[in-house]
Amino acid sequence: MKRALSRLIPWLLGLLALCSIFYFFSTRELSVEIIIKKTLQKEKKITSYYTFLETNINLGGATQSYYVEVWFNSPHFHRVEISSSFPEDGHEPEQVFVSDGEKTWIYSPEIEDFYVLSPLTQGLNPPPFLLANFLSSFSEAQDAEIIGTEQRNGAPCYLLRIIPSSPGRRNAWEKVWLAKRSLLPVKIEIYDSCDQLQQTIVFHKTVINPEINPDIFKI
Repeated sequence: MKRALSRLIPWLLGLLALCSIFYFFSTRELSVEIIIKKTLQKEKKITSYYTFLETNINLGGATQSYYVEVWFNSPHFHRVEISSSFPEDGHEPEQVFVSDGEKTWIYSPEIEDFYVLSPLTQGLNPPPFLLANFLSSFSEAQDAEIIGTEQRNGAPCYLLRIIPSSPGRRNAWEKVWLAKRSLLPVKIEIYDSCDQLQQTIVFHKTVINPEINPDIFKI
């Protein structure tokens, strides 16, 4: 009996040590600098993604809601479909953007065809729901700080306050819920220079590195 116990004790001590190490790494909080470093590492590993999100835009006296689906293929192909109601099988999006990195086309329901956006329009800042742009712009932000932690849909998130690299009147700063495990955005709130909420983006589904048919990026 004593011999069996003497063999069991080292095994139990080893198991306790492993559990302690796992608990430490699963509960420790990361600094902003480490989070930015890890998001940059994650960005380099993303070759494609699919995102389904809902965005609410403040129009002053009213709020307009849109549902957005995004497909992205490295290095610069993306397709964005925007609908004012929840997209279902067979639905027709009200706006479609397709880009090959050099030109961006937009679908016009009036003429039922695509036309190329002007170079000036294409040079504007890309929308934050393009995930690859969010990850890179996060690392280039003027300032970023952790202001708390919060649960979103049962998942623990870092709550960040971010000042973008080129803040404007309507996008002076952002509040971002970043999932601790995936380091992907779960929710983004965009505020103006008067701290009034201008836009909310909620990511309902994000799939990293799926197989995407390249035909989806053709006009």
